[in-house]
Order: sequence, then structure tokens, then C-alpha cells
Amino acid sequence: MITEARVSYNGVATRALSVSGDGTPIIALHGYADTADTWRGVLIGLEAAGRRAVAVDLPGFGYADPRAPGPMLGQFDGFVDDILAQCSPAVLIGNSLGAATAVRAASRNPVRVKAIVALDDPLNARHWLARLARSREVPERVWSRLGRVRVPPTVLRRGVRCALARALYGPAGSCQAEVLDQWCDRLTTANDLASLGRYAFQYAMETAGGHRNLTVTCPTLIIHGRRDRVIPVDSSRRLHHQVPGSEFVVLNRSGHCPQLDDPCEVVRLVLDFLRRSGDHVGRAG
Repeated sequence: MITEARVSYNGVATRALSVSGDGTPIIALHGYADTADTWRGVLIGLEAAGRRAVAVDLPGFGYADPRAPGPMLGQFDGFVDDILAQCSPAVLIGNSLGAATAVRAASRNPVRVKAIVALDDPLNARHWLARLARSREVPERVWSRLGRVRVPPTVLRRGVRCALARALYGPAGSCQAEVLDQWCDRLTTANDLASLGRYAFQYAMETAGGHRNLTVTCPTLIIHGRRDRVIPVDSSRRLHHQVPGSEFVVLNRSGHCPQLDDPCEVVRLVLDFLRRSGDHVGRAG
């Protein structure tokens, strides 16, 4: 059973979804503007396999405290470093921004991170969207004007729902209504969308160099959905080349969030990977 609790890391109060079990704790980190809820299917599968796991809302997202003004990257890094200070060694699994955060944490904390699983890491992307977001800072007045655009609520909700179905998922038939509803409930105005874009562009600028000076020594599994319409597979392939000894898997029917498209396959891959890495708890997964 998934339990919910309030916790605090690096001074940021947040929500944690957890399942009980044995073995090295698995810490799950969600992607940009997402929440810990994205990991519910994976948490259920890990619990069935007897693995202890927890998913948290990152600063500024879900039920976490707002981020402080200024750079974002250091806030995510400090948050995860404190998780590891309180609960280590640990296995880190992340999707998108969460994957990049996990990789960076493993490079900084070689003793505290036992293994990492990175799903659809975006930092090494070089396609047109990444180049656009990293080309120049967008003036604040542009975001302010976009936030004042009047859009009928029903039109906005329908547009957000259609865009998210394509952005999050691979096959259209795998979309989960409750997941899309949660996103639509968070994005109800043009100002919400402008804020989403503003901080996405800021994060892209802060990570414009991709993954640099990585020293990841723990076992590493890199996964990418072939049908990802947000980040090309080449981004994860480049990461695979940067991390010696890493494993690389492409999921043919998954999009940007494999944990939503196929949580059972993600759980299977994670458990098999951990067994090969010597982290096995005995119950069949």
C-alpha cells in the first residue's frame, strides 16, 4: 500500500509517497512540472517485489514548497543531496529532469548512491527545441504578455489535454485519464502556461552545456522511450557513452514517461538491473 507523508529536505517541505520492503531504498524523482504521482504504478510493482521505495515532489512542484527565486539547478541538487544525507546508500531513479538530477547526484555523491536508473534524460539533447530554448534568454515581458492572453477555459483545457497526451505518452491508447486530469487541474490559465514555459526555458539555459565533467562510478541503467516526442533517444545515447559500463535500453512503445506507458516493464528492468548489480531481496519480481 502506498502511504503519504510530509517530509523536509534542505529546508523544503514536501510530500513523499512510499511503499515498504527490503533492500537498498529506491528514491524516485519526477520530471519537470510533474509530481511524485507519476511513479504510483512503479511503486506498486516495487512493493509487490518486496522493494522499499519512495517518490517525492521536487521543489516547486506538486505539494512541495515553492522554489526560492533565482537559479533552479542548485535547489534541485541541494534537495537530493539532503535526501541522500538522510537515507543512504540509495538507488536513484528519475525521469526527464529527475533523471538529470539523479545523474548529477551520483556524480557528486559516489559513496551515497549505490545505483541509478535514468529515464529519458534531457540534458544532452541537441534537437531544434533544445537549441531554441538554449539560444537566448526570453525577456520577462514576453512571458508576462503571454500570461495575460485570454483563452476560454474549455478551449484551454482541451488544448492542454491534447498536447500533454502527445508529450507524456507514446501510443495514444496508453493515456490515463486521471493523469491528464491532474495536469489539466494544474494548468488552468494562460498565466499557468506562461509560468511553465518561463521556468522550462530557464532550466534549459542553466543546463545548456549538457552533462559535463561527469564521474559516475556506480552501476547505471539508462532507459529511453523510442516514441519520446520531447527528447530524442540520442540524448540518452550520449549519456550512455559518457558513463563507462552503463547499460542502455530503448523501449519501443514508450514515450517521454515510460513509467506511465509501461510501469510493469520499467519495474522489470529495474529489478533485473539491481539483481545484476548485487542488490537482490529474494522475492520474485
